[in-house]
Amino acid sequence: MNRDFYMRLALNAAWRNQLLTYPNPAVGACLLDTSGAILAVAAHEKAGEAHAEVLALRDGFLARTADQNAQNALLACKTAAEIHDFLRAHHNGIFDGATLFVTLEPCNAQGKTPACAPLISALGVRNVVIGSGDRTPQMAGGAAFLEQNGARVTRGVLLRECDRLIEPFYIWRERPFLLFKRAQRLNGTINGGVISNQAAQKEVHQLRSLCDLLLIGGNTVRTDRPTLDARFADHGRASDVLIYSAHSDFDRTIPLFAVPNRRVMISSDLGVIGDRRFVLIEGGDTLLNALWERIDLLLVY
Repeated sequence: MNRDFYMRLALNAAWRNQLLTYPNPAVGACLLDTSGAILAVAAHEKAGEAHAEVLALRDGFLARTADQNAQNALLACKTAAEIHDFLRAHHNGIFDGATLFVTLEPCNAQGKTPACAPLISALGVRNVVIGSGDRTPQMAGGAAFLEQNGARVTRGVLLRECDRLIEPFYIWRERPFLLFKRAQRLNGTINGGVISNQAAQKEVHQLRSLCDLLLIGGNTVRTDRPTLDARFADHGRASDVLIYSAHSDFDRTIPLFAVPNRRVMISSDLGVIGDRRFVLIEGGDTLLNALWERIDLLLVY
């Protein structure tokens, strides 16, 4: 079995949701049946909702079950706990001997959702392949639990890539994580008019709705007169804004200052970020060069 191949499927799925799961880590999973056929590839989508392993098991059940009533009942489950309970009650042994690839060690403690490791064990998955071990004490121990309950566990597959995937999570648990977002045309220009497409705009608005602080350069505010809201996001929460500038001479009638329920600050001192853990920076070359040594990840559209 080419373990790297299946783990990379899980990694690719997780990267599509990178940072959109804040404050949870991005995690991907790939489920195979006993013959090695792929039943499901899934990724964690949103904090507080089902983890990647659970979504893969849900989709695997749907792929292996011909009972339309059972499929409809599972699809009607809205919460992670409901999916856990349904699979425990109705799996009928269809996962016996299955193999689950997951980029992060399955959790072993109740958080906002039930623990994954006991569910994986209860459903009869006997082979679990893990990328990164979980370094959070309150959630770690899933691999040991699975081994103690009869599963064959393989650790460290594509470890470097899986560690890179989860790195933002460990950073924002300790200090502010700075993501710099930039849009440019294929020829490198950024001046005038629309640059990115609607799909990119929606993703950026989702990031804006999740981040704790949005940082933008003073020159961009003066030139573009932006709004910087999150109207294309699912919930549309507008984060607080820090205008990174040594001067406070801004036109306060522009849309940026009119978005309700958020604070707009002006400072050249990044210390005002305080204890905010996820900072989204939007800007051009001047701001990028000024903050190059501070940013953790560069996102280019």
